[in-house]
Amino acid sequence: MNEAARSDTTGSPLVPDREGLTERPRTRFDVANYAEQRYGDTAIAHSTMLISQSTPRGVTVLSYNESRVMVKFPDGWKVVHVHKSPSWNAPFQAPFDH
Repeated sequence: MNEAARSDTTGSPLVPDREGLTERPRTRFDVANYAEQRYGDTAIAHSTMLISQSTPRGVTVLSYNESRVMVKFPDGWKVVHVHKSPSWNAPFQAPFDH
């Protein structure tokens, strides 16, 4: 919400910087492929976090797979484990800079 309210951008989300402007890049976060599984007092949630950012060359998107394990305690649900890892194409192909 803070990102959408910024006044130092051209106004529309993820518009690449224009020549000569000194705007800060815009960033957008999206959650894709969200799913939950519950096994009694244990639950697992997993999703893909997409992070889009405007740059002078256009929009770049990074993706991360995330999983969270939650356990129900007498005082409520608590996250007991979080794992995040970059998403790669299969077979493994790490990104590289040109």
